[in-house]
Amino acid sequence: MVQIIDWIRYENNPVFPAISETWMESQTANPDILLFKDKYFIYFRGQQSGHDRIGVATVDISMFDGKTWNINPEPVIDVGDSGDWDETHVLDPAAVLVNGKIFMYYSAVSPHCDRSVCLAVSSDGIRFKKFKDNPVVIGGGPEIVYHNNLFHLFYWKPRSGKRGFELYLSTSADGFLFREYTDKPILPAGTTGNWDSVTVETPRIFKEDSVFYMLYCGSDRYEDYPWHAGLAYSSDLVCWQKYAGNPIFSRGPEGAWDEGAIWFT
Repeated sequence: MVQIIDWIRYENNPVFPAISETWMESQTANPDILLFKDKYFIYFRGQQSGHDRIGVATVDISMFDGKTWNINPEPVIDVGDSGDWDETHVLDPAAVLVNGKIFMYYSAVSPHCDRSVCLAVSSDGIRFKKFKDNPVVIGGGPEIVYHNNLFHLFYWKPRSGKRGFELYLSTSADGFLFREYTDKPILPAGTTGNWDSVTVETPRIFKEDSVFYMLYCGSDRYEDYPWHAGLAYSSDLVCWQKYAGNPIFSRGPEGAWDEGAIWFT
């Protein structure tokens, strides 16, 4: 197993503070990082006037240190028009590069649907065009992995008859039309007494050698306010085993800038 168990917080956090009179004046959250050509792109959520939007920051690969970024002055994906699936909020970016195009999956919020997963596509990482037949699935908090010529879309759905969420998987050959892999959760909430017994959500997945690693967040008391992050691993993106030493990361102490909840890692 790769060594991703022990973490030390950067002493000058946060890396992206909220900035007044900008599209990210109320908060910044929910990052997703992507290497595209000679740059790293980090997509993230910002909020202004009660609306979440998705923006981006970039840095040349030769200058990457994880903490120095050039933030684009305007969001790259904005809320939609009245009646659209994303008219209230766009958040939770999840990007993947396939055949020279960036497929961006994101959570959409509107008065008629609390969460759906929508898609926008870009050829340069900045200018995105929304898929005309959004949403691609009903759910929230997406993560996307392209493996064996298939798009694997992970997202949460409410637990049946209980509070909280569990993670599901849908697949697609083209990135637009998805079919649910199974009607059962791919990563269920933990059993009573565990740190993730109420909810599991907001996954991020990467691969080392032949193993896929999922970092996900959870809670034993709140349905969308996770206090900890845990680790699961898989050889096929379908069967996941939770790490016995979970959780591996937690929110900050009282009074810290991250004392509330932690979502996407």
